[in-house]
Amino acid sequence: MTLLVMLLASLSDQAQAQARRDTLTIGMVEFPQDMHPFITNQLVRSYVHGFARRGVARFTAEGTLICGLCTEIPSIANGRAIVSKQPDGRQLMSVRFTLRPDLVWGDGVKITSRDIALGFAVLQLFSPEPGLIGVKEIDEANYTVEFDAPRYDFDRLSPDPLPDHLEGPIFRAAKDGLEYGRQSLFNRAPTTPGLWNGPYLVDRFLPGEQASFKPNPRWTGTKPGFQTITLKVIENTAALLANLLSGDIDLASGLTFDQSLAPAKDHADRFEVRFIPSLSVAMMVPNFANPQLADKRVRQAMLYGIDRRAIVAKLFENHVPVADGTLAPAEISRDPDIRKYPFDPARARALLAEAGYKPGPDKILVGADGKKLSIDLSGASGIRLIELVEQVIQSQLRAVGVEIVVRNEPPRVLLGETVRKRSFQGMVIFTSLPAPDWIPYARFHSSRIPSTANNLGGSNYGGYANPALDTVLTNAQTELDPIRRLAMWKEIQAIQAEDLPILPLYHPAAVFIQPRWMTGILPPKSLTLPSLAAEEWRVK
Repeated sequence: MTLLVMLLASLSDQAQAQARRDTLTIGMVEFPQDMHPFITNQLVRSYVHGFARRGVARFTAEGTLICGLCTEIPSIANGRAIVSKQPDGRQLMSVRFTLRPDLVWGDGVKITSRDIALGFAVLQLFSPEPGLIGVKEIDEANYTVEFDAPRYDFDRLSPDPLPDHLEGPIFRAAKDGLEYGRQSLFNRAPTTPGLWNGPYLVDRFLPGEQASFKPNPRWTGTKPGFQTITLKVIENTAALLANLLSGDIDLASGLTFDQSLAPAKDHADRFEVRFIPSLSVAMMVPNFANPQLADKRVRQAMLYGIDRRAIVAKLFENHVPVADGTLAPAEISRDPDIRKYPFDPARARALLAEAGYKPGPDKILVGADGKKLSIDLSGASGIRLIELVEQVIQSQLRAVGVEIVVRNEPPRVLLGETVRKRSFQGMVIFTSLPAPDWIPYARFHSSRIPSTANNLGGSNYGGYANPALDTVLTNAQTELDPIRRLAMWKEIQAIQAEDLPILPLYHPAAVFIQPRWMTGILPPKSLTLPSLAAEEWRVK
């Protein structure tokens, strides 16, 4: 929900740098309430997990798919992915993965295909992958992932492991997903070494407040460069910047664009600054249970009524592009010819009039039912950039007769409760970071609306349901031919641009400011989370 800002402050003198060389303290404006990797989908928790948990396959910062725990990325060419035709005409897909032989959990227990099978079982409760119907254990190292139809992204869809020797008995004894979540060691005892398999282990965790990490002695990859990494929440970006400049923290995640520039401009001899395009999209998600927002004309009018180019110019010095949809310019699937919504207040007013709204005594529009066109907008409090964007939107939409009532909440409440449970009444504003080449099934398919049926595990937070989009999303996921899939992507974008299940604002850049005494922070691109390369961070 913020810019991905990795900002490390140079220390005041060489002696101080020497004294703190083995420790790194990171300030954050957002922080997860729990540590289970599968129960809810939060970008901030994925960032925290990057220090201590690695998956079967992942994308690098440059967008290349690589093995994390496997020996080889499956493909049809290498025989690891097989499509078989059934007597009834259906096509099934089986994908074989092999785990590296040197993998162990933090307590020394070997990582096996049984851990993958548990990961699949837990995912089925909270965030089931469409079409993924099973995991078959072949032996300790080998297993197959089974699909009820071909999937274009089969090479990255292996469930990530959960330690069966620790979590398995808890999961199998739980009566339902909610009880398992409460009893899971990830939530009750997250410092248990056997929960983790990354370069660092969780040494301390305070929900919503702080986490500390120490090197994992059983990690077989690059040796971590710090003996202690501490993450702590500072729920105000002004205080975050003050802590950074005073030296109380070494790195800050969540500074606004202008705040991240300030230290570099004032201390250019100490910092190297880089603006790196990312796949992120900042957006407003309307709650479709709200009758006013359920009217497409109202959603379109609001987007016409917001001068997003002015937001980009004033708040980002034109370092980021306006978003016309969910796909960033770096995505090859992005259609440059989709419907655009340039700033057009006259068009906005016309659409609202068409929807039956007329000016009230205070110039705020009133509908045929006598209700004011008043929309709540919820964002993360204490994040200056979000607050500035909200102020601009509030002012500009008032000019076309729409009242925006800002109701911000602390990030831990917004992420852990409001968004997850869809309890916001109007719209919520946040940033999403999709994986490269990602079909947005989880974001827009009607089956992914959070509900008790999926243990609130869906990511369709607005409650958007469109059978036409459901169909093309499903078809795109099962299409192996990239040319035909690209045509489906155009259809997905066309539906989104017309129907506006989300109101896209801009594509945030990742702003990296690296102190000149460090290395490993600045990637050539930023298509994934920086913490996934934390073992490379070190003093020069």
